[in-house]
Amino acid sequence: MAETARLELRGVCKSFGALRVTDDVSLTVGAGELHALIGPNGAGKTTLIAQISGELQPDAGDILVDGQPVTRMPAHRRAAAGLARSFQISQVFPEFDVEDNVAMAVQAHSPGGLNMWRDARRDPRLRAPAREAIARVGLGERGGVRVSELAHGEKRQLELAMALALDTSILLLDEPMAGMSAEESRRMAGLLADLKRHYAILLVEHDMDIVFALADRITVLVYGRVIFTGTPDAVRASPEVRSAYLGGH
Repeated sequence: MAETARLELRGVCKSFGALRVTDDVSLTVGAGELHALIGPNGAGKTTLIAQISGELQPDAGDILVDGQPVTRMPAHRRAAAGLARSFQISQVFPEFDVEDNVAMAVQAHSPGGLNMWRDARRDPRLRAPAREAIARVGLGERGGVRVSELAHGEKRQLELAMALALDTSILLLDEPMAGMSAEESRRMAGLLADLKRHYAILLVEHDMDIVFALADRITVLVYGRVIFTGTPDAVRASPEVRSAYLGGH
């Protein structure tokens, strides 16, 4: 793991009524590190990601980006600080092409945001970063294709390109391989292996083969609590983790 902690969680808690969904969760994600968050269904993984991105407010605890607290910041200010949650992006326009969509993501993050008098589809200041992000995720030859015509895996790549276009330093990826074919998952895994050299990545993923192949460290969450954090080898060797989650995997 790199020395710099880009993302840090300290004792993050969230309850819904009497149900404690995340319970005193602490972890760090370093620059150039892919840190996987795993656990059974209902462990609180997506709820934790939502608290980091600003969609939910923690009841207690602190969230820091590059050492600065963002716990009380709204989601758009966290995005400006370098946090991007992919695969939950709502502003995808299927009637437009791939490059148009990413250009609009660049525009939304620019000063002035989505200015109706500026046409992202024609503004040359938005096209270059859009093309760079598209090429980064392997869609360089698909920039002119209408989004509605993309395969499922390509749409996931587009969502990732839109996150990268936000000039982010930390990627929050919630089940990026969900619904993908084996070949699409293989391509996405290769893409994430490249991206983790340049970004801090917190990954939620149920495909354990992908997790153990990509992760530098893994945190195991069960009933909202961290039961183990360590390298993939250490996680595999942990009797507690095997008993609580991995079973005979």
